[in-house]
Amino acid sequence: MPEKMNQSPAEMLNQNAAVAQNAEVPAPVAPTAPAQPPQRQSYAEKVQGLTIDERNWMLAKSKAAAMAQLPEGFLPQTYTGNPGACAIACEMALRMGVSHLFVMQNLYVVHGMPTWSGKSCKALIDNSGQFAGRTRYRMEGEEGTDNWGCRLIGVDKLTGEKVEGPKVTVKMAKDAGWWNKNGSYWPKMTEMMLKYRAAAYFARAECPEVLMGANIDYEVGAGDAEEEGVAHA
Repeated sequence: MPEKMNQSPAEMLNQNAAVAQNAEVPAPVAPTAPAQPPQRQSYAEKVQGLTIDERNWMLAKSKAAAMAQLPEGFLPQTYTGNPGACAIACEMALRMGVSHLFVMQNLYVVHGMPTWSGKSCKALIDNSGQFAGRTRYRMEGEEGTDNWGCRLIGVDKLTGEKVEGPKVTVKMAKDAGWWNKNGSYWPKMTEMMLKYRAAAYFARAECPEVLMGANIDYEVGAGDAEEEGVAHA
């Protein structure tokens, strides 16, 4: 039987160290970089190469998406939860230089067509910058008769020429059927309705561009009675 060789503790330590030196050391693993989220384009990058109209449309769509999410009651029924209608209103407001809410409160969809309320027409006319100062109403005829009427008058800002809109009378309201509608405003608030309609006629006849191609309520058979106001509010 071969004789066992006894090693001293020092020799055993040296032997273990040599074995450890000869062993293969695994290469360190490089840390994995975290995945980078996709970079968002800046507004300048998004609109690069677009026309002014295209930029306005992009801006209108962005604002419309936010407005359509407003709680019920903030906007008229036509626009609540309707990003498409909101986008049209926002784009029109940008082109006209007026408040988005002004457009939404006065531009309705009646029978599928964008339609201005008659009460907004004077504001559109005065805001257009085409007339010096503010336009004025002139009542004509005798109050309480069919000849009582109103017309809107302005002064052209460039030429200084006096501009008189078409005259609207009680007789016209009766002949057109506005007076006798169910719930008609005409018998109850005759002077106010004469003024609203005179402004609408002035806008259509003297400066139709302020309407931006939209109708006025009376042109689609609305705006004369309470039930019509509720239908498209």
